[in-house]
Amino acid sequence: MKNRNKKIFYSIAVILVVLIIWFLPIPVGVKAAGWHTFAIFIGFILGCLLNLAPLAVLSIIMMAFLTISQAMPAEMIYAGFGNSAVWLIMFAFFVAIGFRTTKLGFRIAYYLIYRFGHSSLALSYVLTICDVIMAPFVPNTNARGAGVLYPITISLSKSLGSEPDDGTQNKIGSFLLLTSFHQNLIAGSLFLTAMATNPLALSMGKSVFHVSISWFDWLKYTSVPSLLALLIVPLVIYFIHKPELKKIPNAQNFAKEKLNEMGKVSTKEVIMILVFVLMIVLWSTTQFTNLDNTSIALLGLAILVVAGVIGLDDILSEKKVWNIFIWLPPLMAITPYLAQTGVIKWFKNIMSDSVSGLSLMSAFIVLALVYLYIHYFFTSVLVHMQALYIPFATVLVSLGANATMVIMMFAMLTCISPSTTHYGTGTASIYFATGYVSQKEWWRVGFIVSMTEFLIFMIIGLGWWKILGMF
Repeated sequence: MKNRNKKIFYSIAVILVVLIIWFLPIPVGVKAAGWHTFAIFIGFILGCLLNLAPLAVLSIIMMAFLTISQAMPAEMIYAGFGNSAVWLIMFAFFVAIGFRTTKLGFRIAYYLIYRFGHSSLALSYVLTICDVIMAPFVPNTNARGAGVLYPITISLSKSLGSEPDDGTQNKIGSFLLLTSFHQNLIAGSLFLTAMATNPLALSMGKSVFHVSISWFDWLKYTSVPSLLALLIVPLVIYFIHKPELKKIPNAQNFAKEKLNEMGKVSTKEVIMILVFVLMIVLWSTTQFTNLDNTSIALLGLAILVVAGVIGLDDILSEKKVWNIFIWLPPLMAITPYLAQTGVIKWFKNIMSDSVSGLSLMSAFIVLALVYLYIHYFFTSVLVHMQALYIPFATVLVSLGANATMVIMMFAMLTCISPSTTHYGTGTASIYFATGYVSQKEWWRVGFIVSMTEFLIFMIIGLGWWKILGMF
């Protein structure tokens, strides 16, 4: 009852905020429809922050208010459901079902552990390799982290005598969970198709700045900073949260037993591997073939369906994917509309004033830090990106920054922004709930890791992009 009353109070407060913004004097240069859309959008963001309802429910409510109030043309909202970036995420998710139905993801992980898992640090890199192998194919850190790496990490920790409730959590379990979680986020920044926010970032960047970045271009830009972060972060965690068990004599036996239980590689696993390779090849050669990224994912899905690796029932029962299809399209439709109606330009002017007098680099650092650490107040990277990505990027571009550089940097910062808290993304909540790591330790390690990643991206990343001639 207390929680219900709290939600009612928060709901009333959100409605009042929307009404206040709605009836405020409309800023010069902003169209009334855009301002009213902005008011409803703020209500949606507040609803997300206060966890008033599931994201899909809030999205349905937002769409209803936008269309009934005529703040935003209905056809523009519905057009979001035809956005190719949405379908890229959908098709890639459906293809990822094959990793589960064939057990290929688990086989890859256990094989790498069998071959290379001789120490706690080595195991952290093995889990990283597993993530990176799946990253271009599974466009969601939660799907990879919670769906494949989490059960392996937990099983591995417990098999090595590290339990969350008997004082042995620091033996190796807490270290593996922390490294697996943070590496999962960094891997999300490495490939265009490794995280749902990446195609969204490019879609918004293209609609506002008219910059196009291919799958291969993305990998070229992120390769050095992201791979360096994947190499350094486990070492950082190892020194600030050192596991008690450093050498591991039994991990390889554990993995070998699991592989023996799985038996020989099945025909469906072979098909899954071939489709995986085909999609990677096609995605990496789009500059030559001019094939659409979404069409490549659709081709992979079609092959798997025809081959019987994935069934229609598998696709229809994937509730998480269809849930995304409810709330993601309208979010992708709103950003360009806010740009068209002057709202983003107005917000950009406010942000410009806040960094006025600073050099371009100083402004870049300030806004990048704010963008990264404001995620303490968010539970969704998509909401975070929708609210701040374009306004922050627009300020820097207006100050003279290279648009491609800004698009890439803020897209990468979006990927690692949930690293600070235990509620910043779904994977964090699942890993934290195991009880291996206290909230205080999770936040301490998260802050140190986030600063490490920030420095790598800003120093090494910008240096690499300078060498590539980006700016």
